[in-house]
Amino acid sequence: MDETMLVTFQAPQMRKELWVPPFVTSAELLEMLAEAYGLAVSPGHRLQAEPLGRILDPVRTLEEEGVAAGALLTLV
Repeated sequence: MDETMLVTFQAPQMRKELWVPPFVTSAELLEMLAEAYGLAVSPGHRLQAEPLGRILDPVRTLEEEGVAAGALLTLV
């Protein structure tokens, strides 16, 4: 397992290429991104992953969800 992978994070008026660890949950990643970029994230927000085409389970890691390098993670 690689320590980090390159993904694209997309939110309203924001698009960032990020190196992220695959062993974090999507909820943990959202918390880190909210803090780093000053995003207003509520408990109802989730990450949608492409090309998987689905919303990620907030308690499963990116690796468990099958997120791979090059994925697009969109705040929904």
